[in-house]
Amino acid sequence: MILVGLLVSLVVGLVPTAGYAGFVYWLDQHEKEPWWLLLLVFLWGAIPAAGMAIIAQILLDLPSTWVLGSSSLAYELVGSSVWAPVTEEIAKGLGVVLVILLFRREVDSVLDGLVYGAMAGLGFALTENVLYFVTTVAESGWGNWVAVVLLRTVPFGLNHALFTGMVGAGMAATQKGRAPWVRRYGLVAGLGAGMVFHSIHNMGASLSGDTCAPLCGSLVFDWGGLVLLGVLVALVWRQETAWIRAHLPGEVDEELLQVLTRWSRWQAERWTSLLRGDLTSWRRWRKLRQTTAELAFRKEKLAHQGPDPLTEKEIEGYRKQLSQMLPEEGGLVMHRRSD
Repeated sequence: MILVGLLVSLVVGLVPTAGYAGFVYWLDQHEKEPWWLLLLVFLWGAIPAAGMAIIAQILLDLPSTWVLGSSSLAYELVGSSVWAPVTEEIAKGLGVVLVILLFRREVDSVLDGLVYGAMAGLGFALTENVLYFVTTVAESGWGNWVAVVLLRTVPFGLNHALFTGMVGAGMAATQKGRAPWVRRYGLVAGLGAGMVFHSIHNMGASLSGDTCAPLCGSLVFDWGGLVLLGVLVALVWRQETAWIRAHLPGEVDEELLQVLTRWSRWQAERWTSLLRGDLTSWRRWRKLRQTTAELAFRKEKLAHQGPDPLTEKEIEGYRKQLSQMLPEEGGLVMHRRSD
């Protein structure tokens, strides 16, 4: 029974998680992060972060038991609304810290930090969900299992992506922010926001009891947080588009620049290639967008931070790639401008 429950729970947990991961990947419109690095961050959330959080909560649970007793509401609230958010967001956030330390040049904007944080959160959510699903089968049977699965994967399916996405955005802001106050307080703000949203959600779940009102309050708060992140994503898209408009003239012709900076035209070119069955052209369009965005972002970095031999070398590398790609893509003739 437990083995069947584990296998079914794992499959049921993986399917929506894969969909949410695809959505997070899609959010990074201009310059995709390496898939293998996103996978590593996802696995960090699923295994090391989950393990560290469990151990930390067990250790912190001991003094709570002595002071509050193991059956009181106060004990449950402290465990769910204090220890869980603090330990879990720190553990998941360490994955983003490692990316920034070891792969610093992959993080170009706040959106990159958000994406890495959300992936770590989704990995953690998968492990947590499977544990909840298996426990529910063992203790309450398949009827309650269905209810728990639907609740945790649909209305609350993006919760950990939300919490740790905030943490990752704050970490990236500390590294990439322009204003001194953003660099100084970005990490504290992002980590604090992730913990607060996590704490309020858990508090609603703990207080739900015989009424769903507190849980509904958590749902409203969670989706409000997702709306805030959506606004942040839109602002970063706008900023990145501005970088492309500022730094690609002189690198590509005006027609291509219009395609790259207007989402509707870009999607039309890609889908036209795909609907024609021209996968080669579709892949080239993706590669072209990635290369031009990387070039623009590196030029922005050089303009903002001053001379840097490594960045200058990367720019020349992207220019070389671009010159090899531009003769014709998807029926649209594109060429480097001759200045």
